[in-house]
Amino acid sequence: MSDDSTFHVEQTKNSVAEKVQLSHCPICNNTKFKSKFSVLDHFYSHEEFHIAECNGCGFLCTNPRPANSILPSYYNSDAYVSHSGSKKGLLNRIYHQVQTFNFRIKYRSIPLDVPHGTWADYGAGNGGFLRYLKGKGKDVIGFEPEEDARKNAANQGMDLSPVSDFGHKNKSYSCITMWHVLEHIPDVNEVLDKLVSHLTPGGILAIAVPNYESFDAKWYREYWAAFDVPRHIWHFSEKHIIRLCQKHQIEFQYKKPMPFDSFYVSILSEGYQNKFKPKGIILGALSNLYARFSDYPYSSQIYIFKKPI
Repeated sequence: MSDDSTFHVEQTKNSVAEKVQLSHCPICNNTKFKSKFSVLDHFYSHEEFHIAECNGCGFLCTNPRPANSILPSYYNSDAYVSHSGSKKGLLNRIYHQVQTFNFRIKYRSIPLDVPHGTWADYGAGNGGFLRYLKGKGKDVIGFEPEEDARKNAANQGMDLSPVSDFGHKNKSYSCITMWHVLEHIPDVNEVLDKLVSHLTPGGILAIAVPNYESFDAKWYREYWAAFDVPRHIWHFSEKHIIRLCQKHQIEFQYKKPMPFDSFYVSILSEGYQNKFKPKGIILGALSNLYARFSDYPYSSQIYIFKKPI
């Protein structure tokens, strides 16, 4: 996917990989940015990437980032569990144990008055949430950009379509979900326009993203695993995700926490510092307590939007 109005391509001095530079903010269209800090890709390449801040609205982004032709290579690891379904290692096994609880949280975040019709999961990974929805009797379809993830989903009985197929049959959906997907999408405004245009009037768009204003993000700073550069291009606060989506004529309804995410992210963040990983359980619990009893947001939150009737 690409958005030439937002990025331009350049060759960086410190990398043989082609990278793209942000030309304007996708929220406020401001063209000026300032560098905030650097973050290593602890997960895969160990390259250094820069987090920049929009001078206009304060939105954070990974800038520059790998070009679209190169970006998929940063997902090529069995450790990328949402795509591979790997259960190797204790952390991946814990991830799968918690996954069913997270499916329940996601499903219960959707309002009961969602219109009757097909539910679409955009960026469906290995299709786990779709299988959960089918168990609830929902008519579902999934879209996933990564071919290996689609193959893993097929091996588990769930056929997914490439995201390029979305909208080809001019079908409308009563509910579209994006679970930790929006932060990965280069052409974010183009995709949101397309999703909203295929949403039934009164339909629901549910988006989950990490929040860099959470307690665990503030604690771990450049080691916070949910920065996940360069796979995460955009880094959201609550006000930024709401403002971005409202540009596309959908109405913010409410938010819901994803309390398990703080534990997973904190354990990874401890590991990135070569520290005692179980300490992440304590930090994850603290993050949730701060979110519940102070002004801190949760490490990850679900935002529910509704298309006007």
